[in-house]
Amino acid sequence: MHYRPVPTNTEEDISELVMSIDKKTLCDRKLPLGVGVLLLLVAVGLLVPMIYFTVTANSKACVDGLQAQKECQEVNQHVQRQLTQAQEFSHKKEAEAAATCNHTMVTLRESLKKEQAQVAEFQGKFKILNQNLKDALAEVERLRRQSETCFKNNASSCSSFLFVVIAVLVLNALLT
Repeated sequence: MHYRPVPTNTEEDISELVMSIDKKTLCDRKLPLGVGVLLLLVAVGLLVPMIYFTVTANSKACVDGLQAQKECQEVNQHVQRQLTQAQEFSHKKEAEAAATCNHTMVTLRESLKKEQAQVAEFQGKFKILNQNLKDALAEVERLRRQSETCFKNNASSCSSFLFVVIAVLVLNALLT
C-alpha cells in the first residue's frame, strides 16, 4: 500500500486529501451494470403493484364495498342485539309461565282434595239417607200390612192413624 504524507500546513490541504481519498475509493468500487439494472427492475416491480393496489383500494367500488360491509356489520349487530333481547324476553316469559303453571297445579290439587272430601261426605250422607229410606219403606210396608188387617177390622180409625204415622216417618227421613 501506498501512504500519502498528510500535510500539516492548512485546512485546505487536509480537505483536498480527504476528497481525493473519497473519490478514489468510490471509483474503485463501481457496481456492475447488471446489478444496477436488477435493482432498478426490483424497484419498478415493487412500485407498480403498490400503485395498482393504491388505485384499486381507493376506487369507488372498493370504497362502496367497505361502506356496505360496515353497514352490514352494523345491521348484524343490531339484529344480534334484538335476538338477544327476544331470547331474554322469551326466557322471562317462560319462567313466568312455569311459575303460573306451578301455582295453578297447587291450587287445582287443593281444590281436588276439597272436592274429594265433599264427595266422601256426600257419599256418607247418601248412605245414611238411603238407609233411612229403606227403613221408612220397611216401616211403610209393615204399616200397610197392619192397615190391611186393621182395615178389615175398623176402617176409619186405622186410616187416620196410618196417615199420621206415614207423615211422621216421611218428615223424619227428610230432616235427617
